[in-house]
Amino acid sequence: AMNVRLAVCCHLLGRYAKAVEYLSKADGGALALYYLAKTYHAQSEYQKAVDQYTQAAQAGYAATDCALGKAESLRCADKAQDALAVLDDLSGPVEQTAEYLYQRAATIAAIGGNPEEVVALYERAVQIDGNHSGALFGLALENDRRGNDYEALQLYERAARQTPAHVGTLLNLGVMYEDANRFELAARCYQRIIDDYP
Repeated sequence: AMNVRLAVCCHLLGRYAKAVEYLSKADGGALALYYLAKTYHAQSEYQKAVDQYTQAAQAGYAATDCALGKAESLRCADKAQDALAVLDDLSGPVEQTAEYLYQRAATIAAIGGNPEEVVALYERAVQIDGNHSGALFGLALENDRRGNDYEALQLYERAARQTPAHVGTLLNLGVMYEDANRFELAARCYQRIIDDYP
């Protein structure tokens, strides 16, 4: 149990290799399997993550959380249609959560679906959870693509306040700071990437 606690802390701090090390010594329970899946995802080992999410659900971890994690890993593994199928199988209160709305928006965007639907889903996710880093990043990216620089900057800054911050958030925010000749702030963004993802 202590190894699971240490692993969760390492995962939250972005120290993924350490998290895997502790989880390999853990009790093999549902929580350990779930965080092993999240850690594999963070290390871009998407198929391992999918397998671990399945095992975590079988061990008793919340099935909807595991399904959302599985959908994200499938999407990141360039299997967006499979991810959408997982999301389509979910129903009920989960469909009103920020995480579900974010995953659906990101998956529809990956498939090349309706951009207005993507933005609407991201906006709903941010309304539900104003600190959801993925939804903030997605909405910022959509605004950035449309030339809405002020809105994009505000959203990237909000997303960057989350720990650990998404690499894309820090990179895009750094570029925006460079474009505005705010080089010290840009350098801080890039340093955070190096610190969080050595």
